[in-house]
Amino acid sequence: MYKFILVGLFFISTLLQAQTKKPPIKTKTAKADSIALDSIAHIPDPAEVKPTEFIVYTKRSKKQKTKLCINLVSQDSILNYCVSDSVLHDPEFYKILFEAKDQDSTYSLVYVRAFTKDPDRQECYSGKEVKLYFVRWNTTTNKATVRSKYIQSCRKGITTMSKEPIETWTPPEPLVINYNVGQDFIELKFDPKNYRAGLQATKEIESK
Repeated sequence: MYKFILVGLFFISTLLQAQTKKPPIKTKTAKADSIALDSIAHIPDPAEVKPTEFIVYTKRSKKQKTKLCINLVSQDSILNYCVSDSVLHDPEFYKILFEAKDQDSTYSLVYVRAFTKDPDRQECYSGKEVKLYFVRWNTTTNKATVRSKYIQSCRKGITTMSKEPIETWTPPEPLVINYNVGQDFIELKFDPKNYRAGLQATKEIESK
């Protein structure tokens, strides 16, 4: 008899505890998610921040024209050179072909290549835009003189005729590039032994 009474009391006690037990409190994650999203939204665009290593990239702005930027580094000095360019966008490959230092000046030959990005030009679907930059940079004043040449461009109608890949060229042999613009044939030359002269062409064409 007593056993039945004890079992009954235990059953009633368990039932009461189950009824009075409160459900777990749900944490509010909406606010935390909102904060996380806000943090992501405020991460700056890499193009808005000056890099600290060699890189060539496209910089876009709602207020200014699209620009192609070259970021050169020499010890503690950084040159961020940007120029308006509506042809060569978002390069897939870039390389410093040659670099020499003379007192407070650094001379660089930069190769930049990108696929043609123009949806209105179906004939340029697999075309390329290739440009060479010769940079004379005074690392003391952080001033630079830059000369550039398109040596291949589907949009500009420039065809490279050189057989050897330009990006694999190495000094001390002179770099010789042959290309044509319309009916004009140009030979462009860069001599590492006379690097201060920069890019020399047998027929000058205006760089746009």
